[in-house]
Amino acid sequence: MSGGGGIVGEAAVNRIVLEAAEHFAAGRPDRAGHLCTEVLKAAPDHVPALHLAAVAAFVTDRATEGAALLSRVFTIDPDHAPALITLGDALAVKGEHEGAVAAFQRALRGRPDDAGLHNKLGVALGELARFGEAETAYRRAIALDTHLTRACFNLAVALAEQGRLIEAEDAYRAVIAREPAYRGAWLNLGNVLADQNRLADAVAAYRCALRADPDDIGLLCNLGAALYRQDLLDDAIVQYRRAVALASDNVAALRLLGLVLHEARHLQEAAGIYRQTFALDPNDHMIATNLGACLSDLGDLDDAVAACEHALRLKPDHAPAYTNLGIIFEKQQRVADAVAAHRCAVASDPSYAKGHANLAVALRNAGELDEALAVSARAVALDPEQPLAQYNHAHFLLMNGHFAEGFEAYRWRRRCKALSDGDPHFSEPEWQGEPLKGRTLLVFAEYGLGDALHFVRYLPLVTASGGKIILQVQPALASLLRQLPDVTVIPRGEALPPFDLQVPLMSLPRLFGTTLDNVPADGPYLHADPGKLSRWRTVLGCEARLKVGVVWAGNPRHKGDRQRSLPAAAVLPRLVMPGVQLYSLQKEPRAEDVSVLAALGGDIIDLAPALGDFADTAAAVAALDLVIAVDTSVAHLAGALGRPVWMLTPYALDWRWLRDREDSPWYPTMRLFRQRRPREWDDPLMRLAAALAVLAAKAEC
Repeated sequence: MSGGGGIVGEAAVNRIVLEAAEHFAAGRPDRAGHLCTEVLKAAPDHVPALHLAAVAAFVTDRATEGAALLSRVFTIDPDHAPALITLGDALAVKGEHEGAVAAFQRALRGRPDDAGLHNKLGVALGELARFGEAETAYRRAIALDTHLTRACFNLAVALAEQGRLIEAEDAYRAVIAREPAYRGAWLNLGNVLADQNRLADAVAAYRCALRADPDDIGLLCNLGAALYRQDLLDDAIVQYRRAVALASDNVAALRLLGLVLHEARHLQEAAGIYRQTFALDPNDHMIATNLGACLSDLGDLDDAVAACEHALRLKPDHAPAYTNLGIIFEKQQRVADAVAAHRCAVASDPSYAKGHANLAVALRNAGELDEALAVSARAVALDPEQPLAQYNHAHFLLMNGHFAEGFEAYRWRRRCKALSDGDPHFSEPEWQGEPLKGRTLLVFAEYGLGDALHFVRYLPLVTASGGKIILQVQPALASLLRQLPDVTVIPRGEALPPFDLQVPLMSLPRLFGTTLDNVPADGPYLHADPGKLSRWRTVLGCEARLKVGVVWAGNPRHKGDRQRSLPAAAVLPRLVMPGVQLYSLQKEPRAEDVSVLAALGGDIIDLAPALGDFADTAAAVAALDLVIAVDTSVAHLAGALGRPVWMLTPYALDWRWLRDREDSPWYPTMRLFRQRRPREWDDPLMRLAAALAVLAAKAEC
C-alpha cells in the first residue's frame, strides 16, 4: 500500500488482510483493525476484512462496532462459520449463552469436524446447565482430537455437574495423566473426592494443586475445609492462617479461620479474628453472631450480649443471634429473658431445629416441663440427624418416664462430640445383647462417677449372657467394684486384655429393655469392704446420736453444677440440731466453705481426709445412719449400698429422678427433697431439716 495512492487489485487487498492478520496474531489488534478499515474503503464487501475488523473491535472493547461489522458479514454470507464463531464468543462474553449456543450450532453446519468448535458449544451449553448436551459436545470434540486436553477437562466438569462423581474422577485423572501439573484438574479432582467424602484423598489432591500454585487462597481454603471435615482442626487452622497471611483482607478466609479457631477452642484468637473480619465487613450479621457466641464461651457475657444485639440490628430476624442471646441469658441466670430470646428464634425461623432444641432446654430450666417435651420433639422432627438435639430429647423422654423411647434416643450421646470427647472409643463390634458364647465383652464407663455407680447394677444381667466380662472404670472406683462377681475390673488408663465385643455401660438399660416397671433395684448391689467397715464402726461406735454424713456440692466442672451444688452456709447450719452428729463427706471443700466449717466446730466432723477412694467412702457411708447429699456420686453410692439417703435435687436437672415424686425407682432407700420451683432451695431445705428433726427425735425414743 502506497502512502497516498489507495489499494489496487485483489492480490494487494489479500496481502494487506494477511498483514492485518499477522498484526492481530502478534497482539496488535489496533494495527490490524486500522489495516482492515483501509481495505474496506476500497472493498466494502471483503468478508475476511470485515470479519477480522469485527474481531479486532471486540477485543479492543468496541462491541457495538464489532456487532455492526458482523452484521455486514452475515448480510453477504449468512453461514460464514468464522464469523458465527466470533458471534458466539461475543455473546458468551456478554452472558447471552442461548445466543452463543445457536451461533456455534450454525457454525458447526459448515465445520462439523472442528474439535475446538464442539468444545466451545459444550462450554456454552454448560453455562446453561444443559450438562448432558455439553457432555455430548465434549465427547465429539475428543473423538475428533484426542489431544484436546481442555475438552477432556470440560468433560470431567460436565460429569461432575451431573453427579456422576466416579466417572468425573476418572476423567480428571486422565487429564492429570497427560498434564501432571494441571492445577485446575487437581483442584477439581479434590472437590470430587470431597463430595464422595473421601477426605484423605481430597487432601492429597489439593496438596498436589498447591505444588503448582502454593499461594492460591481458594485452594488453601478448600484444603482447610477437607481437613476440618476430618476433625483435624489444628491442621485446618494452619491452611486458613496461610490464606490470611497471603491476603489479610480476604473476608472469606478470615471468616473460616475464625470459625475453626472457635471450634478448636482457641477462643481469644477466634474473637480477634471475628473482630478483624467484622471491621472489613461491618454488615456481616453472621460474624457478629459468632463473635457473641465466642465471647460467651470466654465468659465476657456483657460484651457477648452486645455483639448478638448488634447482629439483630443488622438483621432483626436472624434466628441464631436470638439463640446465642438466649444461651447467654441462661448463663446470667436471666431465665425468663432466656426463654423469651429462644421464642424469638423459633418465631423468626419456625424450621430452625437448633432454636427449638435450645428453647426446650430453657423451658426445662424455667420449670415448663410439658412444653419442653413438646418443643424438644419438634426439634428432633425438624432435624432427626442432630445428635445433641436427640440427646437432649432423650433426657426429656426419660424424665417423663418414657424409658423405651428415651433409652433408644440416648444412643445419640456417642455421636455428640462435646459429650464424647475424652471417653473411650474402641474398634471392636458393639454388643447388641446376644449370648456371648465364650467370647470376651468389655463394658466401659463413660461419664461421671455417679453414672458408673448407677449402672453397674446391670452387670449381673450381663454375666448371665455367658462369656468373660471386663469392666473398665475410673480409677477412683476400681477397688470398690472389684467385689463384683465374675467381672474383671480394669482402671481406665491401664492396659486392657484382648476382647471380642464392647459396650458402653450406659447402653445396658436399653439392651435389657428397662421400663419403670422392671428397673433392676432389688437389694443393695454394692457392699462395703468388711474390714474397712469394721474399722469405721469402731471409730463411730461411741456416738449415740444420729450419725449423718453430708455432701453439699459436686464437681464444679459439671455443666449443671450451678443448679445442683450449694454453699455450706446454706445447708449445714440448718442441720445442726439436738440428737444429730454431722459428718462431712465433702472432698475438697470450696474456699468459701472453709470458714463455715470452722465456725461449726464440733457440730460437724470432717471425714474427708480419711477417704482415699470410693472403697473408703463406701465403708464410711455404711457405718453412718443417714447420708444427706446433693445430686453427686456419693448419693448414688449410698443408694447402691442400700443405705438411707436423702437427696436435695433441682426441680428438673437429671432425668433419672423423674418428675413430681419423692422416691426413686432406682434406689429404694432414697428420699428426694425436690425444688418445687426452679432455683428455690429454701423450701426443700426447710422440709429436709424438719424431717431430720423428726428422725432424730424418733432415734432418741
